[in-house]
Amino acid sequence: MDVEQILSLLPEGVLEELAVTTKVNRYSKKLQGELVFKLLLHCILSHKDNSLRTMESAYESLVFSLLNSDSDKGSIRYSSISERLSTINPEFFEQLYFICVKTYSGVIGEQDAILTRFDSTIVSLSGHLLKTGYQLKGGDAEHLRQLKFTIGLSEIPTAVFFFHDQEHTSENIALKEAILSHQPSKSNTIRVFDRGVTSRKTHDELTEKKIPFVSRINANSKQKEITKNGLEKPIETETLLITSDNWVLLYSTKGKAKYPQRCIKAIQKVGNKEIVFITNIIDLTPSEITELYKCRWDIEVFFKFIKQELNFSHLINRSENGIKVMLYVTMIAAILLLVYKKKNNLTGFKIMKQKFVQELEKSLVREIVVQCGGSLDIFEKKFGKPPK
Repeated sequence: MDVEQILSLLPEGVLEELAVTTKVNRYSKKLQGELVFKLLLHCILSHKDNSLRTMESAYESLVFSLLNSDSDKGSIRYSSISERLSTINPEFFEQLYFICVKTYSGVIGEQDAILTRFDSTIVSLSGHLLKTGYQLKGGDAEHLRQLKFTIGLSEIPTAVFFFHDQEHTSENIALKEAILSHQPSKSNTIRVFDRGVTSRKTHDELTEKKIPFVSRINANSKQKEITKNGLEKPIETETLLITSDNWVLLYSTKGKAKYPQRCIKAIQKVGNKEIVFITNIIDLTPSEITELYKCRWDIEVFFKFIKQELNFSHLINRSENGIKVMLYVTMIAAILLLVYKKKNNLTGFKIMKQKFVQELEKSLVREIVVQCGGSLDIFEKKFGKPPK
C-alpha cells in the first residue's frame, strides 16, 4: 500500500468539517487549522530537527505548496506560528487524532488486537522556559519542569494522555487513569504495564471491573499464598525458568488487597535474577503470560522512535496549548508511518520514514506533471510507477 492510498483512506473533507465543528478558524484568517496541521505534519515527517524557523522556511517550499494547494501563497513569520500554536483550539487536532485511530485501526488489523501496552515518557525542560509542568524535589531536578505523556499502544497508539500537574508524578495515578479511561473495541483486550503501578487498590479495581491485565511486582513484595495452580515442575522458556504459579493476596503498607491475583515467579537465565509477574487472567499458561509481558518492550521502542525520528522531545511551543497540538499531530504522523511500515512489510523506523517521505514527494511531483500537461508515461518510465 503506497502513501497516496494510505492518505486517501481518511474521509473526504474531514479537515474542513472539523474546522467548522471545533470553530478552530474563528480568530484567524491565514494560519487556519487545516494549514497548521498540514505544516506541522509535513515538518515532523520531513525534518528530523523541526523548529519554528524550519516551519517558516518549509511554508514556502514547493512540496508544501503542493500539499496546501488551496491556500494563498506568501510567507509567514516563525513568531506568528508560535503565537498561533499558543491560542489555536487543540480540540481540532484531538478529534482528528480520534478519526485517524478509527480509520486506520481496521486497515492495520487493530480491531483484532488483544493487547494494549501502557507506559509513560517524560520530557524535561528548564523552569525558566517551561511554565507548565510539575517539579521534582532534590538536586538539579528542582530547576526543571517535567511533562508526562502516557500512551496506550496496540498496533498503533490508540490512547494518549498528557499530564503536567504534581499529582500525576505517580504512575499509580497516571497509568491507572490512562488504563481505566481507555475503551478498546474488544472488551477482553489485555492491558500490559510495568512495575510503576504499585498500588494494590489499582489491581483490585482492574479485577473488579473485569479488565484483564499483566504486570510485574518487586520480588520482595509481601504476599499470602491462597492456592496453587498445580505447576508440577519448572517450565523453561527461551529466557526464563518459571518456578511457580500461585494465587496470592498481595500486601502493602496500606493493607492487603481485596482480590487475589495470580503470581508467576521466574528466574532469568542470564543474570539469575528472580522476576515476579502478576495477572488476573485465568485461562493462559504461565509461559503465555510471560510472553505477553515481554511484548511490553514494544512501547519502549515506540517512545524511542517518536523521540529520535519525530523530534518529540523538542518542544517547539512551550505553552500547554501548543504542547497538546504537537502531541496529537505527532501521534497522527506515527499512525501513518506504522500503517505504511506494516502494509509494506518494512523493518526498522529510520529508513521506513525516509521511504514514506520520498514516496509522498514523488506522488506530488507526479501531480505536477499531470497538472502541467506533461507525459506521465515518460515520468513513470524514468522514475517508476507507484507501488500497488
